[in-house]
Amino acid sequence: MNNYIKKINIGTIESFFNIKLKKNQTSLGFDVAQYHTGISMIRTTDKYLILELVKKINTPKLPKKANSKQVLNGFNIFIEQLDDFKNKIIQEYTTNIIRVEDCFFSQNVLTLKTLARYSILAYDRFRNFCKDIDFILPNSARSKLHFKKSKKSVKGIYLKKEIVEYINTGLDIKIEDHDIADSIVLALVGLSEG
Repeated sequence: MNNYIKKINIGTIESFFNIKLKKNQTSLGFDVAQYHTGISMIRTTDKYLILELVKKINTPKLPKKANSKQVLNGFNIFIEQLDDFKNKIIQEYTTNIIRVEDCFFSQNVLTLKTLARYSILAYDRFRNFCKDIDFILPNSARSKLHFKKSKKSVKGIYLKKEIVEYINTGLDIKIEDHDIADSIVLALVGLSEG
């Protein structure tokens, strides 16, 4: 547990995000995506918030007319990486809270179905590891951390960049990956009281 990414005074985090954090808890955030799933683990003590680890699960891009074997191969790759991650962390950590990004219709039905399947796989693999596990929509998670877009019209990659910047400023870190930044949002929301 000494190889953490960042250790920050808990009051600094509470002040920046305008939230009250649960003390002495560990939270996992899963930003489930079709090809690049971000996972973050954050824990708190009485005085500090500690970004323990981040992980990325990558699966192969599917062709537009993917057959069921190609789809199932992607699931198997996702499951193997998820299980490897779970087996590693259950040896070292006790997790109290897990937040999994809930899926929403964005681009097409195939993406929605894949997101729903990956989300439930993450839930299934970790449900016996933690009692406080729940789904949350991305907009709901960001609003709980008082994130506000620069303009209403900001979407897509520009929105992702603003979220990365917000997390980097709030935690005084340098993360470039938007999937990891989103997973940090989810882990922080799990630690937030109310």
